[in-house]
Amino acid sequence: MKRTPLMITLAAFALAVAGCGGGSKQEAAASAPVAVRTVTLAAADVASGIEVSGSLHGAREAVLSAKVMGTVTAIRKLAGQPVRRGEVVIVLDDREVAGNIGQAEGALAQARAAAALAAANLARFETLKEKGAASQLELDQARYANDTAQGAVKQAEGAVSTAGSYRASAQVPAPFDGQVVDRLIEVGDMAAPGRPLMRVEDTTTLRLHVSLAETQAAGAQPGDSVTVTVPSLPGRSWAGIVAEVVPALDPATRTQLVKIDLPRDEALRSGAFARATFRTGRRASVSVPGNAVVRRGGLVGVFVAESGKAVYRLVELAEAPVAGVYEVLSGVKAGDVVVTAPPATLTEGAALEVQR
Repeated sequence: MKRTPLMITLAAFALAVAGCGGGSKQEAAASAPVAVRTVTLAAADVASGIEVSGSLHGAREAVLSAKVMGTVTAIRKLAGQPVRRGEVVIVLDDREVAGNIGQAEGALAQARAAAALAAANLARFETLKEKGAASQLELDQARYANDTAQGAVKQAEGAVSTAGSYRASAQVPAPFDGQVVDRLIEVGDMAAPGRPLMRVEDTTTLRLHVSLAETQAAGAQPGDSVTVTVPSLPGRSWAGIVAEVVPALDPATRTQLVKIDLPRDEALRSGAFARATFRTGRRASVSVPGNAVVRRGGLVGVFVAESGKAVYRLVELAEAPVAGVYEVLSGVKAGDVVVTAPPATLTEGAALEVQR
C-alpha cells in the first residue's frame, strides 16, 4: 500500500499525542507525596567538655645505663618480657674491674704494712724520748710518719670499696617491677657510663599523657575525673584521674602536659592512642537518630520537613554515635522535624506525606 504525505503527518501527530500523555503520567507519579515518618528534635541538657588525644605510658619509666665501661656479655630480658625489682637484666664483662680491685687490695696491703711500721717507730721514739735518748724533733717526725701512714690506709680502703662497687655495677638490675619495652644494645657492644641500654616501664599502672592548650589548662586540676576512650577498643571507656598537671608550657606548642592515671586493665597497652574528655560544664545538645542521617556524594545531611516538602540540610555530627543516636554539632536545631529512614529516592523539594 502506498503511503501519502497526509497519512505520514497524521501518524506523527498521533505519536506526539501519545508521548505527551505518557509524560503527564510520569509527572503525576513524580509529584505524588512520599510517605515518611518524622521525629521532632528536642534539646537535652548534657555535660560539656574538652576532648584531647594522647598516648598511654607506664606510670614509671626508666632508661637503664651502666656505671662502668665494659663489653656486654649477656642480655637476660628482651622487649615485652616482665622484670622484677633487683633482677639482673644486663651483664657486663667485669675482668677489668677485677684487675682494678686486685690493684686496690694490693695498695691497701702495702699501706697497712707501712702503717704498722710507722706505729712501731712512734712507740720506740716515745720510749726513747722518755729516757732522754731522742729529741722532740725526732718524736714529732715519728708522729707525722704514723699519721701519714694511717691516712694512706684509709685512702686505700676507700679505693678497694670503690673498686668493689664497680664490680657490682657490672650487673645492671631492674629498678622496679615492670616490663621491658625496648632493648637498645646487643651482646658484644661496648657499654659506657650514660649510654642507654634498655627501657623499662611500670605497666601495673598506665598513665595517659595529653597536652592542653594554654587557654584550656585551667579545666584540669589534680584529682579531677576524666573520661578516657581508646579507639582500638570501641564501646569501652575508663574513668581516669588527673594525677599531675605540669605547670611549665611547652615553648614550641604553648601547651601544658597533663598526666591521667587509669585503672588497671589487661586490655590497655603502653603506647596506645587514647582520648580524654575533660568536663567543663553543661550545655544544650540536639541529637538525631542514626537512621535519619543521609550520606550522599561525600556529604552528610538529613531531610527536614518544611511546609510539606523535603529540605536537605548538611549537618556536622559528633564522631561516634551513642546507642544509635548522633549528636548534631551544627545544621539543625531543636524544633526541626527530621525525616527518619528516608527512602533512597527522596530528593530535595519532594512533597511529603507524614505518617503517624
